[in-house]
Amino acid sequence: MSMSSTPAHLDFSAFDLMRPIMAADCLVYEGKQPASSFAMPSLLFVAGGYHGAWCYSHYLDFFEQHGVACMAVDLPGHGAQAGHLDIGMGIAQLGQALAACCRSLGRPLVLVGHSVGALPVLLAAMQTQPAGVALLAPSPPGNLPGARPLPAVPVDGFKPPPDATEVRRRFLGMECDAPVDTVMARLRPESPAVLNDRYKLRIAIDPARIACPGICFEAEFDDGERHPPGQDQAIARFLGFDYRLMPGQPHCMMYGPRWQDSAHALLDWFLDTYGSPGTATLPEYPSQRNAGTTTETETKHE
Repeated sequence: MSMSSTPAHLDFSAFDLMRPIMAADCLVYEGKQPASSFAMPSLLFVAGGYHGAWCYSHYLDFFEQHGVACMAVDLPGHGAQAGHLDIGMGIAQLGQALAACCRSLGRPLVLVGHSVGALPVLLAAMQTQPAGVALLAPSPPGNLPGARPLPAVPVDGFKPPPDATEVRRRFLGMECDAPVDTVMARLRPESPAVLNDRYKLRIAIDPARIACPGICFEAEFDDGERHPPGQDQAIARFLGFDYRLMPGQPHCMMYGPRWQDSAHALLDWFLDTYGSPGTATLPEYPSQRNAGTTTETETKHE
């Protein structure tokens, strides 16, 4: 498929011009906007299953343009590190790697996790106390009340990425034959241990150990099997985070046709929480949040 026929929201070619740095066992792709000399935190984007840092290509450009320092990370076995994927690598190991990466970067961070990437983000947040946490269409903690397990995948080999039809339906909320070649070319196999940790609800999170502001963004057109009605809002309530429904957004809201809407929503929360670039100071927050309090900017399920 020629580049001219690639939908703009599925063109990730700008990402290929970025050169990562190594931070602990992770590859970190940093935007051009330097980290503020003030207390303004940097955004650190963490991808979900089958994905790598490339899926945040549009977000990196967007937040740079708005003066917010931002980075995206390839965790071990993912993205450009897919060749080092270990069949036994689970979410706990990814959380440890992300926590080590955060310590190595040595700056205030807001951790942004998408889908199953939300779980290593929450594990790292319990260990490193970031400036904030934002979850995009997150997978549920294993100890979320009412969370439903899903069928396990076989453990005798890596799980290949979904086919084009499933990518359209699950990731982009489309039922047509729109081209998704650029996505398919970048998706990589996933460890069955990661998927089964999520599907069998093996990753418990202690909200009392996440002492920072947070928000959970729900995608209106998410996959109902993995994100049944009310689940994302329940995650926000369980963690004591704010909650916002994103109308018209598919599961992969960071590269869907209306990705700008989700980027603006994240930016609005970021500026409301930390102030404007160049003038901000980190908010003071209690050493322990009160789980169960949720600010519902928009409500999907009454």
